Amino acid sequence: MRNPDAQSRTTLRWRLSKWVRGLGWWRAVAGVYWRWADRTRLSQRHPKTAAALGWLLAFVITMILVTVIYYVYAGVVVPGGGNSGLPAPSLSNAG
Repeated sequence: MRNPDAQSRTTLRWRLSKWVRGLGWWRAVAGVYWRWADRTRLSQRHPKTAAALGWLLAFVITMILVTVIYYVYAGVVVPGGGNSGLPAPSLSNAG
């Protein structure tokens, strides 16, 4: 049988958690964390509002990206336009 008085090997994580639990401020920090973790989410309390805000945020981000790409292509940011390496289309080859 094993000796019940012999100490078992402990990991560094166990030692650190035991040390932190011994600190005086640990109970206050743990209480704040558990209150934050147990809160209800905005999407659970107001699902339609969260969905509308999510859609609006996605739309605004998309429009910002489209505007930036347009200005890069138009040559506002990059001098000479974004397609300066391509030849200009000519109408003489048509028809």
